[in-house]
Amino acid sequence: MFSLDSSLQQNCCYEKKQEDEITKRTVRCSSVLIGALGISLIALAIYTAVLVLTEYRSPRPCLSEQCVGTASRILQALNKDVDPCTDFYEFACGGWIKQNPVPDWATSWDQLAKLREQLVTDLRDLLEAKDDEGLPQSVKKAKSLYRTCVNTERLEDEGIKPIQRILQKLGLPPRPPTEMTANFTWETVAGRGRRNLGLNVLLSVQVAEDVRNTSRNRVVIEQVSPGFSDRYLLQPEQFSHELSQYHKYIKSMISIADNETDAEQFADDIVDFSKKLAKIMTPVEVRRSGTHLFHEVSVQQLIQGSSGGPVQWKQHDWELYLKLVFSNTSVVLHPHQDRVIVMDLPYLQKLSVLLADTKPVIVERFLWWSVFSTVAPMTLGAFRELGFEFSRAVFGLQQRTPRWKSCTANVNANFGVALSYLYVKRHFDYDSRQKAIEMVEDVREAFAEAVESLDWMDSTTRLKTLNKLKAIRNFVGFPAWLLTHEQLDKHYKHAEVVEGNLFETYLKLTFAAVKKTLESLREKPDRNRWVATATTVNAFYSATLNSVTFPAGILQPPFYGNGIEAINYGSIGAIMGHEVTHGFDDQGRRYDEEGNLKQWWSAATLEHYHSKVQCIIDQYGRYHMPQLPNYTVHGFNTQGENIADNGGLRAALRAYGRLQARASAERRAALPALPHYSPHQLFFLGFAQIWCGNSTVGALKSKMVEGVHSPNKIRVIGTLSNSKEFAEAWSCPLGSPMNPEHKCVLW
Repeated sequence: MFSLDSSLQQNCCYEKKQEDEITKRTVRCSSVLIGALGISLIALAIYTAVLVLTEYRSPRPCLSEQCVGTASRILQALNKDVDPCTDFYEFACGGWIKQNPVPDWATSWDQLAKLREQLVTDLRDLLEAKDDEGLPQSVKKAKSLYRTCVNTERLEDEGIKPIQRILQKLGLPPRPPTEMTANFTWETVAGRGRRNLGLNVLLSVQVAEDVRNTSRNRVVIEQVSPGFSDRYLLQPEQFSHELSQYHKYIKSMISIADNETDAEQFADDIVDFSKKLAKIMTPVEVRRSGTHLFHEVSVQQLIQGSSGGPVQWKQHDWELYLKLVFSNTSVVLHPHQDRVIVMDLPYLQKLSVLLADTKPVIVERFLWWSVFSTVAPMTLGAFRELGFEFSRAVFGLQQRTPRWKSCTANVNANFGVALSYLYVKRHFDYDSRQKAIEMVEDVREAFAEAVESLDWMDSTTRLKTLNKLKAIRNFVGFPAWLLTHEQLDKHYKHAEVVEGNLFETYLKLTFAAVKKTLESLREKPDRNRWVATATTVNAFYSATLNSVTFPAGILQPPFYGNGIEAINYGSIGAIMGHEVTHGFDDQGRRYDEEGNLKQWWSAATLEHYHSKVQCIIDQYGRYHMPQLPNYTVHGFNTQGENIADNGGLRAALRAYGRLQARASAERRAALPALPHYSPHQLFFLGFAQIWCGNSTVGALKSKMVEGVHSPNKIRVIGTLSNSKEFAEAWSCPLGSPMNPEHKCVLW
């Protein structure tokens, strides 16, 4: 346009040079010039207007590799034949669901599972690499464990001899007991099993922060699952298929271990005793409620049962049990000075009665099975095959997990920090860590803004809520110290790997890990510790630490690094908001800013809170899945996660608004082939699509019956139908399925 102005000026002003024509030419030239400039300015104005309209109505799409990949992923996942206001999950995920059936070697498959699959593949490459030169000793130990684990020939050579040796070490016979072994006591076997195998059987003993004073550790005792779902055990008619398969599994395992044992009778005994244990357990609904009490007693009071327990309490040697649990450690429990937190006193009291009334050989058989079933998969392939058959019958698993995959998971469980050293060096973008930290802060500030505007919270409770929110500490990516060889090797100083001997390695690693945990009783809790390794695809909130953790493993697409912030805030932003909200869900809100269990809410505010939570409980309790029409979501048991989903989405959306206010480019964000979707529509698509998933009926049933999370579809439908901003973004009419008149809003 400016070159056009120049040419017109030259053509006009230098056409002729005669002296007598100058004045006339100048006048004519000026007229033409003014006319040409006028046309040019009009054209320039139109061009500018088009640019402006293009920027705001049809923005120039982001064409980076990340954006193109994100756009492709979104488009492939959509099912545009579905009205987003009728079923947004099917609209956002219908294409993904159709293209991504559950793999034969899995029972559920979603975006988290896919990312975990990529992570385990990356870890395998790192473990199998031949570049040991200059690596920390702890990393070399991890590689040694992997090599030992994949060598199944050695496992077959040893047979069941390793199992028999550990059984005898714990005070159990090498074969399934048919009558009570001489000198058998449950206290001896269970105590040794806890110390040597980390096995919590009949009851659980841990060392953890004192929930009422998190500056110190305490011994914590609580109930433990009998080894199979207590829900299934309590409803044998409804779950007859699952129970019959469990019975079959026990029978088949015993038949291989000892063909002279009456395997049918053995399985009957295990299932029957498991049912009795399930009946005395404190239901999860009670444990979750505010009326569930923690009992703190001295070691001496626990031993004597001076808390008003049954007479059978004193028939059991609790002192011997605790002594064996802490054997071969630096800890000697003082009967009067050391305190014990009992989380499930009614269970322990009923357990003392049940054990006294049960034939000793039945108790011994249960303990024998608990130990045997734990270690057997580390020996013969036949035992692992039976485990696969059980999973196929109950959960729909179609193919055995490849050995390299289970071994990689095993190494990650034992040497996760060492693997993190390799992983972050190869696969983590260090610069993205700072951006993630900024996102967490955005979400925190957004949550604070929401708290400031709540009309149901009084000023005193509001101030304490804001103080707790401010005190939440962020752990993002990985702990910096793991990159220091000396500190990394110190962390695994006592971890020993016996190359070529998996069973012996398992015993040594477990012995050292249990010792380290139990000896922490005399140590001050580390308030800056990470609750997960960097090689974890998940996110966490710790109530006692009042911290949120986002490992490097989850800071990957489609959760993070999508090239456009609307998607990032809708996905990882909502997850960040989810974890922050956990600090104020039905469980987290009971802990103060220091992680102490304390009542810091006013009675009036708590009353309003409960009414709003009940709305969410009732809402989710009405949902069901078409694959299981006779089951509904357990609204009470899933309330914490549902509260976090709803609060997390709102916090992330508000945080995204903060970003838009300070970044003009984000207000015009667009993806290639998706220019007609507004940034807010992309935000909600980002949220919905991280939950796209498929599941076998068996796995879905387990989740519906026992899970604390709602099924993926319900997480999307339930959360978005409570958002007026979602309804506005997608123009959903009031009263449509995704925009009901009544919405449940807490945070």
